[in-house]
Amino acid sequence: MAVITIHPLPDGSLSLDAVRAQRIAKVAEMASRLVETGAFVDHSDAIMVLASFGYSSFEVHALLDDARQVAAEHVVAMEMCEP
Repeated sequence: MAVITIHPLPDGSLSLDAVRAQRIAKVAEMASRLVETGAFVDHSDAIMVLASFGYSSFEVHALLDDARQVAAEHVVAMEMCEP
């Protein structure tokens, strides 16, 4: 009878953490731009503002929803902190 040893495999790509970190940083940067201009409320305004800041159309369309969500959460958190 042979002894079988099971070794767990990594879940996903080894470089996936670096890609996630880059994506999170880009979304945070985009959200900051949306908050400073107040353009996070309207979808089309957000697209125009991010394009005017030099983001590629791929980045805008791929990350727009996440950036708008982060911007809205930031604004709500800031309003809740006001006395």
